[in-house]
Amino acid sequence: MLPDSFTPDFLRRLELVKIRSRRAFLGTRQGGHVSIKRGHGIEFADYRQYELGDNPRHIDWGVYARSDRLYVKKYQEEQDLNIYVVIDASASMFTPRSDRKWERAREIALALGYVALLEQDTVTVSVPGFYNSPAIHGGRAIHQLGKDLLAIEPSEHRDFLKGLKRAVAQMRFPGVAVVISDLLMPGEELREVFNLLRSKNMDTTAIQVLGPQDIEPLPNLESVIAVDSETGSEIAVALSAEAREDYGALLQAHNTALQEFLAGARISYVQALTTQDLSDFMVNNLPSTGLLR
Repeated sequence: MLPDSFTPDFLRRLELVKIRSRRAFLGTRQGGHVSIKRGHGIEFADYRQYELGDNPRHIDWGVYARSDRLYVKKYQEEQDLNIYVVIDASASMFTPRSDRKWERAREIALALGYVALLEQDTVTVSVPGFYNSPAIHGGRAIHQLGKDLLAIEPSEHRDFLKGLKRAVAQMRFPGVAVVISDLLMPGEELREVFNLLRSKNMDTTAIQVLGPQDIEPLPNLESVIAVDSETGSEIAVALSAEAREDYGALLQAHNTALQEFLAGARISYVQALTTQDLSDFMVNNLPSTGLLR
């Protein structure tokens, strides 16, 4: 089961892109990506001189005719990539519901899963505090994954960063990791988690999902009670024009510091606005990170 936004036209567009890793990994099964493992696959890598015991089928007789020396072809095996997708389903992703941040994060995760499964990659999806998929592969698995993610609804406050740490600890093999979240958390804690992903040798991409009210809060109000969607704590605030301007500056400073850290850590970053067309984001914005090609 897939969301209504996954129209036949959108799926056809997804079939034109592929997951790309910036480096080679040792996979667990045969797949569609060049591995660091040498073998006798279909991807030619290099030549070496023939040695006693080599399979004669791999001798390049054309080179022999030109050089009078025996050389065998070396190949790189094509194996699967391990793709790990972690989706934030903490309270801020559902606040306000009209921003549909959770729905957009879920759509992006399913779109990536669809692309990866078509390439015979191994996909694991985690929604800390709610759901952990088994390692899945094969195109048909996307429908069960969609059904599972569509069933998730907000229930209570969840500590996304704590859950993300657990998800990282369970990543058994190096590969591609994608974190989908609004990333509106303390910078120090975010840096700690992304450093954990680096220690796991992950090729990581951070997708920051933001809604209209993240960027432009409510209109001017003299006095309101603001409730922290993550902790439930309350504070009285006045949403004056000056306060709204201060909020915008703080958001910009937070995102700038985050992007600078990620760039230094060689972690790709892209912002996904819920007001943007999903198909446009997947085929135009996301490839700019190097995650898709």
